Amino acid sequence: MEVQIHYELAALTFMLAATLVFFRQRHLRVYRSSLFFWLMALGVVTAVCDVFCGITDLKQIPFTAGIVAHTLLFIASLVYSIVYSMYAMELLHRLDYIRDRKVLWCIPFVIGIILIMTTPFTGVLYTYDEQGMYHRGVGFYSIALITLLYVMVPWILMRRVSFVPQKTKRWIIAIPVAVVTARILQYVFFPRYLFAYAVNSVVLFCCYLFLQNSDYYMDEVTGFFKMHGFEETVREKMVYKEECSVLILRIINYNAMTEMYEDSKLTAIQAAMAELMQRECGDQDFYHIAASTFAIILPNEKETKVVHQRLVDVMPKIWTIDGEEIVHEYCFYAVNIQDSCDTVEELLQRIAYARSDHPGYHTPGTLIPLTHDAVKPAEEKQMVAELVEQAVINDSIEIYFQPIYSLEKGRVTSLEVLSRLKDKDKNFINPEFFIHVAEENRDIIPLGEQIYRKACIFATQNHIFEMGIDDININLSPVQCCYEELAQDLIRIAGEYGIPMTRMHLEITESGIMDKEEIRETLETLRSSGAKIALDDFGTGYSNVGSIVSLPVDYVKIDKSLVWSYGRGENKYLDQLVPMIHAEGKRIISEGIETQEHIDIFKRLKGDFLQGYFYSKPLPEREFLQYLRETNGINV
Repeated sequence: MEVQIHYELAALTFMLAATLVFFRQRHLRVYRSSLFFWLMALGVVTAVCDVFCGITDLKQIPFTAGIVAHTLLFIASLVYSIVYSMYAMELLHRLDYIRDRKVLWCIPFVIGIILIMTTPFTGVLYTYDEQGMYHRGVGFYSIALITLLYVMVPWILMRRVSFVPQKTKRWIIAIPVAVVTARILQYVFFPRYLFAYAVNSVVLFCCYLFLQNSDYYMDEVTGFFKMHGFEETVREKMVYKEECSVLILRIINYNAMTEMYEDSKLTAIQAAMAELMQRECGDQDFYHIAASTFAIILPNEKETKVVHQRLVDVMPKIWTIDGEEIVHEYCFYAVNIQDSCDTVEELLQRIAYARSDHPGYHTPGTLIPLTHDAVKPAEEKQMVAELVEQAVINDSIEIYFQPIYSLEKGRVTSLEVLSRLKDKDKNFINPEFFIHVAEENRDIIPLGEQIYRKACIFATQNHIFEMGIDDININLSPVQCCYEELAQDLIRIAGEYGIPMTRMHLEITESGIMDKEEIRETLETLRSSGAKIALDDFGTGYSNVGSIVSLPVDYVKIDKSLVWSYGRGENKYLDQLVPMIHAEGKRIISEGIETQEHIDIFKRLKGDFLQGYFYSKPLPEREFLQYLRETNGINV
């Protein structure tokens, strides 16, 4: 009876080529990469033995040749099932199950080897008759039962693992089910057709495409592995308690660079950095985990310090791309995984903090340990983000009011609306911080509208324009002003409460306006509706006197730091600044007024409006109304 081996031969050729290709590719340095290679290699060996045995089972052959062929096939099949089981357990990050039960794990394998090696004498698995024809023995399926036992171990462990994707779990089941089904069909229904290994080859190749394909993890720009690969590698090392250290290299202020330079130039720098790191640091585990951030997994802290110093020495601060010089500064961070982190998520939190531009923890060139304390700001930020989201949903942001005093009229004529947010312990959160978080999360649009609407409701319900108040000062975020419908929304909301836009003074920082045409257009639209625009925090590090002339503003708010330093005699800047602002037809609001001396300064300089704790701290609604009645002499 002729045996059809064409399917097996075609699959064997294909898998041999696939195994060689897989061997030559770069893969994550994790156990599953090497286990999958051995799975493919053993599959090739098993197929060769299967083809040879398929032929010998149906033809008369020398006794010795048949014994050798079947011994190799049974051993290869047994080892294949063990390697598959280990591969599946590695996908679940449960190889420690074997390490804790080495003796128990080896017992079925030893029994199988004994059965295989003694069969030529006992005939338990197979026999050859006097004519040299092959026959199955009474224990033929015992090896199949042992392999099934190994296969079922990861199936049982799957129920205890929650962080592994369902797709991965499905493949853990699909591989043996497909192979066993093919074996049954071949042995029982189609003994003349050898196709079981062809099915195994197809399943393994699909597994390669969906689980082992290195292209999924590879960054095209640098040739390094991406964040997915980094997560898998460190998760494995954490689970198996392997000592290692992570070195993070980050380009400072990369987000700002994306607005200044073309993407092609920045990606060219990333590629050049990757090439330099490989050349100078040797064969290490490199990862490109974000556009601005690289990670290197190293054996220990000592090696981390060596590589850090090497990168500090060789990494250029100026890159020349297409004739343009681009200045870079770098921060370096180190995390000892076993000593510092309990989970991958905690490590990623620390890296997220390192990737942020949060000030105070980023020193160029210095190796900064990302300890548990470094995670606290990230945790606080997440907590604040949740509180901001709740405030938006529940309409629960609070507003306070601080009076603005007119030197000309000798009374309070304006108020600034200030937002307040409390944490779970009812403590106030720094407004600059939660506004920054709201900007990052794009919650600033609904939050800003809520603040604006509540200010309008307060003004209308309490008739503040009848209490000597001429204007309402409300802060605008630069992110808000990028919203195309902002001007129309603010005009509409004010109209709903019968408040003319001429009563509205809208404040924005200088840095928020510079080089952003869409923001300028929004401010011009608001000005054309009658609203006044105030340049906030003038006098901080970013300030540029020339911008007072060019920007579409009506008021300039001088920052308290400039007021205080002038009061201490540290500068005479205000002597020139105040007349210059007035010469441009703009009026001045001075912040940080806390003493009579500060008041006297601006009386002498002919300032316009004063704001600060000398008059009042920010007050809630009821207290502010009481203050306003007493200060402006309102009788109710």
